[in-house]
Amino acid sequence: MDEVFGLGERGLEIWTALKTGEIARDALVLEAARTADRLNELDNIIQGKGVLELMQFRSVLQESDEDTRVIEVKFQNVFSEARQQQLAFAGLIDKIQRFGLAATAPKGGTAGPVPAGVTVLDEIRAKVAMNTG
Repeated sequence: MDEVFGLGERGLEIWTALKTGEIARDALVLEAARTADRLNELDNIIQGKGVLELMQFRSVLQESDEDTRVIEVKFQNVFSEARQQQLAFAGLIDKIQRFGLAATAPKGGTAGPVPAGVTVLDEIRAKVAMNTG
């Protein structure tokens, strides 16, 4: 597959399924696609299948009577980052869904009710199924 904005497999599926050519909406779709790819990477790391630089080293020279070097080691919290990315993804999907509802709203009114049980993720799955079937 051709690379589109550096997207991975999951991100490319989301991009292909939801892009419309509308600049503002597509910007949200692209960020959702990138976030989905990040979530996949983080999930692989959590499962021990990926590599992430989890440690940062920094050498600090402390000025005192004796010049002393202190090595600081910091660990990145991959679980916290995964939770943050999940929240970001959910927020983007919600915005995309609201953007779609606003686009289909009658002039001067509000959009009709969303069919019960139908989510943006359901729409993505249906579009991906149509494109692969």
